[in-house]
Amino acid sequence: MYKQTVLHYIQEYAQTQPDTLAVCELRKTVTYAEYWSNIRKTAHALRDMGICKGDHVMIRCTQNIDYLTVFTALQYMQVLVVPIEKSTSAERAVEIGQRVDAACLISDKPVDGIKCISQKEIITRMKDESEAELELPGEEDRSMLLFTTGTTGSSKGVVMHHRGDVGIAGNVIEGTAMKKGNVEIIPMPLNHSFGIRRYQSDMVNGGTVCLMDGMVFIGTLWKLIEKYGVTSMAISPASLGMIFHLSDDRIADYADQLDYIQIGSAPLAESDKEKLLRLLPHTRLYNFYGSSEAGCACILEFSGNGNKTGCIGRPTVNSVVRFSDDEGNVVANGSPESPALLSWGGSIVMEGYYNDPELTAETIVDGYVRTKDLAYLDEDGDCILVGRADDVINYGGSKISPAEIEDLALGYEHIDDVAYTSIKDPITGELPVILVVQKDGYEEADFESFLADRLESYKLPRKYIYVESIPKTFKGSVLRKEVRKLAEQNV
Repeated sequence: MYKQTVLHYIQEYAQTQPDTLAVCELRKTVTYAEYWSNIRKTAHALRDMGICKGDHVMIRCTQNIDYLTVFTALQYMQVLVVPIEKSTSAERAVEIGQRVDAACLISDKPVDGIKCISQKEIITRMKDESEAELELPGEEDRSMLLFTTGTTGSSKGVVMHHRGDVGIAGNVIEGTAMKKGNVEIIPMPLNHSFGIRRYQSDMVNGGTVCLMDGMVFIGTLWKLIEKYGVTSMAISPASLGMIFHLSDDRIADYADQLDYIQIGSAPLAESDKEKLLRLLPHTRLYNFYGSSEAGCACILEFSGNGNKTGCIGRPTVNSVVRFSDDEGNVVANGSPESPALLSWGGSIVMEGYYNDPELTAETIVDGYVRTKDLAYLDEDGDCILVGRADDVINYGGSKISPAEIEDLALGYEHIDDVAYTSIKDPITGELPVILVVQKDGYEEADFESFLADRLESYKLPRKYIYVESIPKTFKGSVLRKEVRKLAEQNV
């Protein structure tokens, strides 16, 4: 049975395991007893500085213990916390503050146009304060407001309840088979859902969080692993790429120490995946699927689950999966021939988008967060992602997922990269084509045979277009609209 909030867990561990490290940096640590005491003292200092229960307070992420102490103290006070990136410009901070009705911004960088309180001053005053005796928030109280990155549209403010934070933490703990005494490095920004939710998972589990401000100083990673006996990592594909780039195979030195690594926020390059599997043969390796609106809904152990194309794993313990058709009707679990739109329910679901009831109503239907992802459950209970509904090609009534074709085509040794798309066709509506970046030894007829041996006939590209590169985001995702334009221009 879960407790109501992450705060309830921190309070309990301060009593039952007071000397266990809660959070650490390279040169600073706090035990659970110290952490809980500091949270309560900070709440006292914040109250004396004019912050009240029910206020909306922005806080600039500084990726350290002081930041987490103030963040958690605000939650203890039942303040709606709005974390923002450390590099947020003054103009953007003012814009966010107006959108969320912020009472103030906690930041060591003053911003004109909004009341600012220095984080350093808060921590200095905290040391001489007594511990505030406040009632803990309940599970249905608001816990934080997270801004999405806005990569698929304008940035949105996701309002979470404490119940959702604890539910997502349970998904991470159960999904990774997290052990007691886990010590986890989290170099990810603690104002984004990935980073803050991994911190919360370790707090619920009574483990230790190691903080690191990105991967620029790679030596810090190895020092933390050795100093604190790190047993797990929560990183992005970009962070993993930096580890390999800056230190080659050194991570293999800790193959017997690292229990698991969880990777999220973007697709993992196949080459990095294979390298990680080779260097850490006994470490559990996870990809997770989720969003700010419904976190860690699915998790895949790719070190032990084969290599199914499009597999995002199985729904996690506090997630409920639902499928619907284009009209919104609930349908069965879909199939490879008739994938359906994914929706996610359960305790992990957000309250809604702040001050946007119309978008909230479009996104949350009957308590489920609707996505634009087409998928199905296979016979093993695994969720197979076919692609975004907007990306799926309708060829004469048959639906084709570009990602499926691309994953298969990349197995052909004489191509460097590929993108599958369509061009307008007067008869079928859309005509499937493929953009190819060639390698030495490439022959079109051989590639055609390679695809024909592995694909149904309706999925085969009708034209082959040769390009120097495939348009992609900085995270490595194919820019579908740009690819389609490129195909139309080169036909």
